[in-house]
Amino acid sequence: MIAVASVFAAPGCWQLAEAQDASTSTSRTDDAPRVVAEQADTLLKQMATYVGSAEEFTFHADITFDHVLPSGQKLQFSATEDVALQRRGRLYIEWSGDLGDRQFWYDGKSVTLYDPSSPFYANESAPSQLDAMLDRLLPELNFSPPLADLLYSDPYQRVYDNIQYGFDLGENDVGGRSCRTLAFVGKDVDWQIWIDPGPQLIPCKLVITYKHQPSQPQFTAVFTNWDFAPRIAAPVFTPDLPAGVEKIPFQTVAAAKQ
Repeated sequence: MIAVASVFAAPGCWQLAEAQDASTSTSRTDDAPRVVAEQADTLLKQMATYVGSAEEFTFHADITFDHVLPSGQKLQFSATEDVALQRRGRLYIEWSGDLGDRQFWYDGKSVTLYDPSSPFYANESAPSQLDAMLDRLLPELNFSPPLADLLYSDPYQRVYDNIQYGFDLGENDVGGRSCRTLAFVGKDVDWQIWIDPGPQLIPCKLVITYKHQPSQPQFTAVFTNWDFAPRIAAPVFTPDLPAGVEKIPFQTVAAAKQ
């Protein structure tokens, strides 16, 4: 997940739990000290509860991420991501970027991944619960959508166990919005998140630094257009594939354009 293994697995997909739980050696041990400022912990929990308890939402993210060459040089690429989610078991993600595009559908029964530049797609059966589906993607299908932790019903629990330190940096501007800045230190990643203090407690921006990887690549997402009462047409969650495309193994589509 941490390397640029695919367009849909660019560094820093806000899979902070996955990034640090890849092996038992990267998890925070139960007896390790955790020092998190009360203000930072409270606001992170409030944001996670607000987003995680929503029955449906849509959002847009403008993303930049680094790809590190064998020489150590960092190359920066850009992408956009649009997400439509219904908690009862529907998800659509559209990623468009410098390294290519992906479309991902989940309809409560199966997941489908499609690369519009190729005549191939992948489809696998999936659990009927959205959280269970997300849990299955990485270990079984070697794939995870960017920013997936925000899609869970409990984003706070997804990341909290791996936090070592956390603090509140006060309010800062993100695209004309005054957002509270929180910073967290983990074993393998450091990250900052900017949160709109209300009335909607939503992420404004996210920056992840993979501090133990060569050249410490970063992933940045700036969020806009959050909508918690969207009118999402049912066909959005149904795969829209052109005629003649061929079904291939999921891992093959996920690993394309390495």
